[in-house]
Amino acid sequence: MTAIDAQSQPWWKRGVIYHCYVRSFLDSNGDGIGDLPGLTCKLDALRNGTPSSLGIEGLWLSPVYPSPNRDFGYDISDYRSIDPMYGTMEDFDRLVAGASARGIHLIMDLVVNHSSTEHAWFRQARTSRENPFHDYYLWSDGTNGKPPNNWGSSFGGSAWEWNEQTHEFYLHSFLKEQPDLNWRNHRLRKDIHDIMRFWMDRGVDGFRLDVANYYVKDAQLRGNSHEFVIAQPMPGNPSKTLFIPMSREVYDHTVDQPETHDALREMRGVIDEKPGRMMVGEIAQHTLDQVLSYYGDGQNELNLVFNFFFFVRRFRAKDFRDIIERTLDLLPEDAWPAWVLSSHDVIRAVSRYHCSPPMTKSMIGLLLTLKGTPFLYNGEELGLANTLLPRRLLQDPVAKRYWPLPVGRDGERTPMPWDATPNAGFTTGIPWLPVSAPAMSYSAESADPTSVLSFTRRLSWFRSHHSALNAGDMSIVAGPSDTCLCFTRRSSAEHLTITINLSDQTVAIPRGSFTSDQTPLFNTEEQPSMDSLAPWEVRIADTSA
Repeated sequence: MTAIDAQSQPWWKRGVIYHCYVRSFLDSNGDGIGDLPGLTCKLDALRNGTPSSLGIEGLWLSPVYPSPNRDFGYDISDYRSIDPMYGTMEDFDRLVAGASARGIHLIMDLVVNHSSTEHAWFRQARTSRENPFHDYYLWSDGTNGKPPNNWGSSFGGSAWEWNEQTHEFYLHSFLKEQPDLNWRNHRLRKDIHDIMRFWMDRGVDGFRLDVANYYVKDAQLRGNSHEFVIAQPMPGNPSKTLFIPMSREVYDHTVDQPETHDALREMRGVIDEKPGRMMVGEIAQHTLDQVLSYYGDGQNELNLVFNFFFFVRRFRAKDFRDIIERTLDLLPEDAWPAWVLSSHDVIRAVSRYHCSPPMTKSMIGLLLTLKGTPFLYNGEELGLANTLLPRRLLQDPVAKRYWPLPVGRDGERTPMPWDATPNAGFTTGIPWLPVSAPAMSYSAESADPTSVLSFTRRLSWFRSHHSALNAGDMSIVAGPSDTCLCFTRRSSAEHLTITINLSDQTVAIPRGSFTSDQTPLFNTEEQPSMDSLAPWEVRIADTSA
């Protein structure tokens, strides 16, 4: 594949996609909440055509629709408008225009496993069993005044809530204010397809599908099975000594139902009505082969599926190598991987792995050189860690319900630091959560050529100019040490070898190895040694000869 061929690849295969938690990005009006005008004024930081920006291809927005915000926008009350706290539809159009002018493709978060109880559909559905919208949701009479089965909410308690007006239960896989939609209803599906067309007509280039494998539930409402496990905390969780024996719900009748694939194929048909559009899906709960099944044959379901398995791996070359090899082996022939290190729902990778800045660079170096599309969560380019918050400042309903267990999501959602002004330039008001690490602001790291931000910009720029990295094949090869991850990326134009030292020890490079005689094209170190790799070093060499 030549460099020209690489540019003919779909945009969502070529470059970095940036995950923007809008509420925490930049506040333009002093109310303490990030908004669309704030994001628009920072687009040049994301892409401006020079190495001084991140050079992203795609921008995924957290939900900005009207919402009562019981779950911070993932409970939508109107799918065709913008929440006033984020701005107006005109503000959205200005964001689309500004992004497009810079070559940035916009991705909306589409949350259609459930709506808000305040959505017009549900407000009508709950009034009468005969209402035309009643079948837009999932209902059951229950048994002797109790829920029909043992299905549990992912946020705790039963997934069934009593509705007094119709004397029946409705299903909610998450909060009771988030009733599940009935994907077996074809009128509902048509409405969702029309919502997608509405936003595509306004210039949206793609959708991130929230919990896409939850859509269809078992028609017979059979109970889920349970398994006994010893629950262990995720790497980096402060409760690292907490091991809890528990009975865990398997979700065998609420997740990954075969009919969900039919629904996604229909949605793919809608996406393909306009050239250059895409869908990326969040597939939760299950094994790698189940996750990758949502590509379909590689061309007829999701364009991209998040690979979250880095979230539960230790920071070792062996662990990363294992999940990378398995992913590439199991991936359908025409499918393209999507890699993630952090998100708005999971402890930031810097905190999970207790990263120093050099260690953070090695982690970002891995993310941006693998075959596939890298998703970068806002703040990751600065090396931000989770913020520890006292109970009185918690906002997340999960954090409040399970306090003092550290299972909430506020820590990874704190506002971005921009400069040395009060509240790190995020807001002139009182921020909705304390601002992250003011000392690691955009302005401070921009001025430091050795910062994580400078490294990320430099590598993203390098990636965008090398067809082997943004479109080439990949093979894992033996490295100079077990602590190193080494792989090749190849296009018809070039053959690159990437070596990443994932340890705090210097690693000798044997004389005569494939990298010992090659001058690095890209390197973490200003003056790399040809005989060794420094701790956490990322090295990219041209091994075409």
